[in-house]
Amino acid sequence: MADTNPVAIATTQILKFNSVKHKRTRGTTSSTSVRHSVAQETPLPIYTGMMLHAHTRKKELVDRLSHLGLSISYDRVLQLSAQMGNSVCQQFHRERVVCPPKMRGQVFTTAAVDNIDHNPSATTSKDSFHGTAISLIQHPSYTGEGVDRSIIIVGGSEDARSKTVAPLPHYYTDVPPVTSSIKKSPVPAARVASLTRGDFKQQTDEEY
Repeated sequence: MADTNPVAIATTQILKFNSVKHKRTRGTTSSTSVRHSVAQETPLPIYTGMMLHAHTRKKELVDRLSHLGLSISYDRVLQLSAQMGNSVCQQFHRERVVCPPKMRGQVFTTAAVDNIDHNPSATTSKDSFHGTAISLIQHPSYTGEGVDRSIIIVGGSEDARSKTVAPLPHYYTDVPPVTSSIKKSPVPAARVASLTRGDFKQQTDEEY
């Protein structure tokens, strides 16, 4: 198969993206505003709009390129971002665990957990932060091991225009307390095996 020129691919995608079928108006010279159809969206204008929004967060820049026919509009960027976020949240609900979609299933995985404590010492500080950082590391034996967990972008007629992201599952954001009182918490007995240095005799003690 011959190599395809990327410039030719980009040009054809822009042509298809800006090809709009509309009714001609007779007797008027006013130009009709062009609205891009979702059915004719190509990867290039979507990539351009998402990339600009990720790097600059500027609505004016995205809409300016959209007016030139080189990118999707800023509102469309927000709609696609919301659809991706909602698809990830739906996957969390299906699997009943909050895990990044980039992580592959059935692969040996280790985790590193550490506290994040920010106690501001300035006199003008009004708040502090206490959290937990969790880093997941996968150790595949070979390239491509495991099950792909990539999200599937879903969006019906109602979700297509939505710009809000659904909240995370309640079992991730709400951690129920183990006990209501620390002083009155029952501690079960534990059997601990100890070895004496003299004759290495194993002894079993009751520890409370």
